[in-house]
Amino acid sequence: MGAIGSARPPLVLLLLAGALFFLATRALAEEPNGPAPSDIPKQIEEKNQEIKRLEAEAEKYRATLGDIGRAASTLQAQVGGLDRAIKGLEANIRLTNAKISRTNLEIKELTAGIREKETSIEAQRERLGYLIGALAAGERQSPLEILMKYETLSSFFASIDALLGVQRDLQSLLSNLRAARQDLREQKGSAESKRLELAALLDELADQKALQVEERRERGQLLQETRNQERRYQELLADVERKREALQQEINTLESGLTATFDQSLLPAPGKGVLGWPLPNPIFITQYFGRTAFARSGGYNGKGHNGIDLRAGAGTPVFTSERGTVRAVGDTDLGCRRASYGRWILVDHPSHLSTLYAHLSLVKVRPGDGVNRGELIGYSGRTGYATGPHLHFSVFAKEAVAVGQLKSRVCGRVMTLPVSPFGGYLNPLDYL
Repeated sequence: MGAIGSARPPLVLLLLAGALFFLATRALAEEPNGPAPSDIPKQIEEKNQEIKRLEAEAEKYRATLGDIGRAASTLQAQVGGLDRAIKGLEANIRLTNAKISRTNLEIKELTAGIREKETSIEAQRERLGYLIGALAAGERQSPLEILMKYETLSSFFASIDALLGVQRDLQSLLSNLRAARQDLREQKGSAESKRLELAALLDELADQKALQVEERRERGQLLQETRNQERRYQELLADVERKREALQQEINTLESGLTATFDQSLLPAPGKGVLGWPLPNPIFITQYFGRTAFARSGGYNGKGHNGIDLRAGAGTPVFTSERGTVRAVGDTDLGCRRASYGRWILVDHPSHLSTLYAHLSLVKVRPGDGVNRGELIGYSGRTGYATGPHLHFSVFAKEAVAVGQLKSRVCGRVMTLPVSPFGGYLNPLDYL
């Protein structure tokens, strides 16, 4: 027995070495990895401060644009409104660029964290394999063989304690590994969310730049047409009004030949929230449905207003009021400039209602697209008969509205637009 006890048994050495290796490597793994390789958190905080400043600047322009009325009666007011819209878009572009920079930094920070976590998991896997090997080596020996290697029972039980310690360390390591994997999944999910956020911001930036181009084009065209003279601007307004009246009469004639044939029982019962508001808050109605003051003054050639007008600065996001399918989009300015809906979108809903969004500056959907309630479909503007930016919103019985073509005698070209007998128009406020 003395000869056997002259050297430590191989199994004990293996178990002790395994335990010491595990404890040492775990301690190293838990130590901080030193200072961060970059100052990304500081850069993110700097971007946050920049975004706060730019948000305040953009809000200032949004408040100014919200005060612009439906129409500008002087050239100076019209040009001023266009200039403010352009400056507002410039402020939004600066803000969006700052948000894009911040999101890129956040993605960079998450990517570094993911690499660090993956390295930690790989190290823990190696340690796990080592411990499993140590336990397997112990299990290949019978209890009698192990007992015969020790001079005393106390030495034997000490080795058993060491073995139990390795088992506990193994269980702890497995628990840490599971937690690390869950943390890694969450970090990867956060990184993916940030990438989606970045894609949305890039899309928003492209829209803002397109809107800016549109406003600059409108301003340039207005100054070219008026030669920056108030008299010529007033002549332009008078001509627009004559075209609008004549075109409205043509539309009235076309719609008077239509019959409102639809099943009233299929329509939803009037109630708040059947449809959602197509603009972000706050909502301000500049003209109501039906026999408004403008309608009574002859604005629609004897007919009432077929929707509601909502105040909206150029470039305000426009959302669909309910899920549905885009039936058609169009631009009446292609047939008769400044005389009708301008750029418009018609959406059909499962509730047997259809909604129209008009005077848009930018259209984001195509015919056949499925849309959800509250989805961005375009941006407000001043196309068509709209000397000031606003959104025209109409609600129809779906079976009563058609997309028709009108050969305008006023402009001599064909216009494509939604048409309906007046009985097919519904008061939007019955459903909003």
